[in-house]
Amino acid sequence: MMRRLISLAACAALAACQQQPDQPGNTAPVSTPSASPSVAATPVAALARYVGHYPTDAVEGGSSFLADPAVQAAVAAAVPDATVRARVLDSDVTATPIAEVDGRVLSYGCEPHNCGPHNWAIAMSPDGRTGAACYFDADRKVARWYPDGAGPNPAGGCPSGE
Repeated sequence: MMRRLISLAACAALAACQQQPDQPGNTAPVSTPSASPSVAATPVAALARYVGHYPTDAVEGGSSFLADPAVQAAVAAAVPDATVRARVLDSDVTATPIAEVDGRVLSYGCEPHNCGPHNWAIAMSPDGRTGAACYFDADRKVARWYPDGAGPNPAGGCPSGE
């Protein structure tokens, strides 16, 4: 039952990745890193190459999912809170392999040795242009998706795609 609820939450959040950066309520400054020619020419292939790997694994081309310019730009656009942004993109993480769920790329991570109360997820659109981040911190009583309205409040933690 819990896995089904998490899967439903993941689907809802992943569908929300269609939100564009210029929509109302999405006022965070957007960092625009320069894209390499291969990322600009085939962004879907660039993100699909991470599926099955951990978010910190360097894959072909030498980059990890968390260091990918498209992922960093999408998280910067979605998450106005610098502390949350830093945590979601931090490579000191316990993680599951990246999954493709309903055509979206989903990365899950949590605080090492403390996953239950401290976890997060990044859901990217297939083209790498937009994304959403889920952040759950039971100690600070934070359970939400960025940008606002990107998914249901993750009362029990962020979706892992597994």
